[in-house]
Amino acid sequence: NAILCLKQWQAVIFPLTLTSLMYAGTLILKLLLLLDLAQEDRENGRSLSLDIIKNAVHEFIESISSMASNISAWRNYFVAPLTEELVFRACMIPLLLCGGFGTYKVVFLCPIFFSLAHLNHLLEYAQRSGSWLKALITVGFQVGYTVIFGSYASFLFVRTGHLTAPLVAHIFCNCMGLPVIISRRTGMITVASVAGLLGFIWLLFPLTSPHLYNATTDNCMCWHRYCSWS
Repeated sequence: NAILCLKQWQAVIFPLTLTSLMYAGTLILKLLLLLDLAQEDRENGRSLSLDIIKNAVHEFIESISSMASNISAWRNYFVAPLTEELVFRACMIPLLLCGGFGTYKVVFLCPIFFSLAHLNHLLEYAQRSGSWLKALITVGFQVGYTVIFGSYASFLFVRTGHLTAPLVAHIFCNCMGLPVIISRRTGMITVASVAGLLGFIWLLFPLTSPHLYNATTDNCMCWHRYCSWS
């Protein structure tokens, strides 16, 4: 039980760490904004006191409380990721593998079905913008983004054998939005984004190694034939 618990925590922490590398630029930007607020407080004669920290913590708790009572937030950040991962990862990937598809083919094929599920927004965007061209561009971008993310989520599921891995990555990406790659504010954002991308590529296979998430069974260190990448 202790080993299983450890594996579950690894299926949360390692994929979350890996995913956050793609948001290195975004996280640095948020840090710089916080430093700007602290600088403004100092210029206004307010030092970084315990009261300011308490107020910041209080505002954070209030925002979490507000989110908890917001139906749209629950849908976007919890219900949608959970249902999508259950359908497109937990259900569809094993079926495709059992149907004889190779592992790499499944990783890149499954996200196509995942992205097509977002086409239902096309009519909605067209009616809202009054332009089919704008709607096609918007939905096309969404479809492209979901194909990329879907491939990554499928990769996490296949490599780790845990639904938790793509689920936490999905929730994190929904909360963060699109990564900030370039900012007019400072070149540090671009440097951080490039460094994060390189770190992501370097750690992609080591942090998703099946050995980290599964006990040895039948000379296979991963979940249901997933050692065989073909």
